[in-house]
Amino acid sequence: ASRPWEIMGASCASNDNLDDQQSIPQHRLEALYTFKLLLLGPGESGKSTVLKQLKSIYNVKPTPLELEECKKALHQNTLECMKVLCDEADMFGYKIGEENKETSAWLQDEDLQYNDDLITPEQAKAIQALFKSKAIQDTFARRDEYWLLDACQYYIDHVERFAEKDFSPDEVDLVMCRIRTTGRNSLETKLKVNFQGRTENEPEKITYEVVDVGGQRNERKKWIKMFSDVKAIIFLVNLAGYNQVLFEDKHRNRMAEALEVFGQITGWRDESKRPIKKKNVIQGSDIFKNVPIYLLLNKKDIFETMIHKVGLNKTFPDYKGANKCDQAIEFIKKKFREKCPPEKELLVWDITGVARFDVKNAFRAIEKDLLKKYKPRIKEEVKKALAEQRKANGINTGCAIS
Repeated sequence: ASRPWEIMGASCASNDNLDDQQSIPQHRLEALYTFKLLLLGPGESGKSTVLKQLKSIYNVKPTPLELEECKKALHQNTLECMKVLCDEADMFGYKIGEENKETSAWLQDEDLQYNDDLITPEQAKAIQALFKSKAIQDTFARRDEYWLLDACQYYIDHVERFAEKDFSPDEVDLVMCRIRTTGRNSLETKLKVNFQGRTENEPEKITYEVVDVGGQRNERKKWIKMFSDVKAIIFLVNLAGYNQVLFEDKHRNRMAEALEVFGQITGWRDESKRPIKKKNVIQGSDIFKNVPIYLLLNKKDIFETMIHKVGLNKTFPDYKGANKCDQAIEFIKKKFREKCPPEKELLVWDITGVARFDVKNAFRAIEKDLLKKYKPRIKEEVKKALAEQRKANGINTGCAIS
């Protein structure tokens, strides 16, 4: 049907009718519905795991190169965990039996960590035998006292499968493998997501450019390079970190580190008074003043087991609650909310990153909130674009009779 101003050769421009979005070039409309999201958080918080889950959820298939990298990483993850356990057993004074000494010596060889040799089936059996030994089991039981990959048990349980000649990683392996993210291999993934509840003048898909950058201390100074045009930050925290130490500093508690870094990102008002080395400081107060920040408290599965054995008051003396998961998580949420400026909204989810359902639900909620926050801005950009287009075409507001 003709519009009133199109009848009898009349034409006029409408300033406030967003149906004219159709006249905006498709690439420009898609750009307005493209959201750059940063995954931030200290090392071992699960950023890469969450990104891999999102790729799986939104059908981003792994490339042959990614599958090969995962295969190598699973072998290296296994060897790294076993080397740490052997080294720590020595530190604790636990004696490894004669039957496992050759395997232990092989694993502790420094050159082993710097070659690409894959584990053989015979070596896989030897690794499992060593892991079951009393010295290594006693060391494993004290893993809160030193750094160890959280998925260590998974690697040992599946090492014989990894060593099979025709082994190819499955979906779970892809999620569980650990490839440390650095400035050289920061991960950026484009997710094309169906636009739920779209109108006829909105794109069929929304694009999320999800960027995962390294979380270790020496990687954080590179974060600033990623901050341009960020639409939201998803900050990840390892819940089990209340009872764990850093990879780069075995005297530093992971949860304490996460709280400090989060305060820097949000621009918490007292953070600048803390004596932090300049190279590790991220000034977030101005950069992210109007950027939504979402908090994912990750590794809930590990936390649920740990909290019954080691109370939260080990790290937080002011915690007076019971050793119960829900109570302890609410206390941790409160600690992170205290690191936000009072006017800053913070949405929080507790998740298990290796559980697809948890990641999917949290991200769907983030999507919904992002659209709610950014739609008014997008509409303004559309109006501006239409006005520019009219000007370029010599069309003025009002009606002209031809």
